[in-house]
Amino acid sequence: MVTSISSSIPPIYQMPLTENLTIVKLGGSVITNKSSKPPEVNRSNLIRIAKELRDYEGHLIIVLGGGAHGHQAANAHGYGDSSTPIDQLIRGIPHIRHNMSTLALEVETTLSDAGILGVVISPFSTTLLRNGSIIKFPLDLIEKTLDSKLVVITHGDVCYDEVLGASILSGDTITVHLADELSAAALYLGTDVDGVFEDDPRKNPNAKLIQVIDKLNMKEVLEKSGPSSATDVTGGMSRKLKELFKISSSGTEIAIFNLTKPNRLSDLLSGKPTYCTRISM
Repeated sequence: MVTSISSSIPPIYQMPLTENLTIVKLGGSVITNKSSKPPEVNRSNLIRIAKELRDYEGHLIIVLGGGAHGHQAANAHGYGDSSTPIDQLIRGIPHIRHNMSTLALEVETTLSDAGILGVVISPFSTTLLRNGSIIKFPLDLIEKTLDSKLVVITHGDVCYDEVLGASILSGDTITVHLADELSAAALYLGTDVDGVFEDDPRKNPNAKLIQVIDKLNMKEVLEKSGPSSATDVTGGMSRKLKELFKISSSGTEIAIFNLTKPNRLSDLLSGKPTYCTRISM
């Protein structure tokens, strides 16, 4: 009997279970100086964040918001405007990719300096969209990296789109997709405010923090939340919430917190009480 070569080769890798997986979104408004032109990172924030992350011992995925690097380039090439011709969107890919690769490399370097071994996995290389929604996002490399006890670093990106030619895959969409597909234990979204408020806290200093969003107040919160005041082609807080509601009933711990405040992230990672907005359905 002849045994085929392919059947005699053992599998190189078996996909592991991502137990104790935490996903942390580093908001672009925190890790970059979002209104700075040309874009630049907020190095002091990055260094502090790296120190807060380095003692975490579970599986960890870090998702980067685009901030100045992503949003300015995307906006310059007409992303977010439905009337932009496809060829113009395609011509913008190298600019956006260069900016996001630069940001990811600077974050990876800062984490490495703090003793965190991380690997950048860029969505553009493997992801395909249709009308802005994910139809292909392979997870095998991400899971292999986690299984190797390395930190996964990924980011909002521009990706080819079967209908639109190219479109933006936001960091928020990535966090929700990964949390859902990998059954993450926790998802923490770092922003430049304390959480979700009843009114814009930048304009109204008396705006009240909504500490818990659930089925009872979900509709009211969505009606009051609006887009970011800075240039943002990904939809702002309202879109963030809509995407988070998709996984809020799956058992994943979800918190939106102020990443500009020292120790808020480390408190969440260590299970300490933290001033933030939690989503529980």
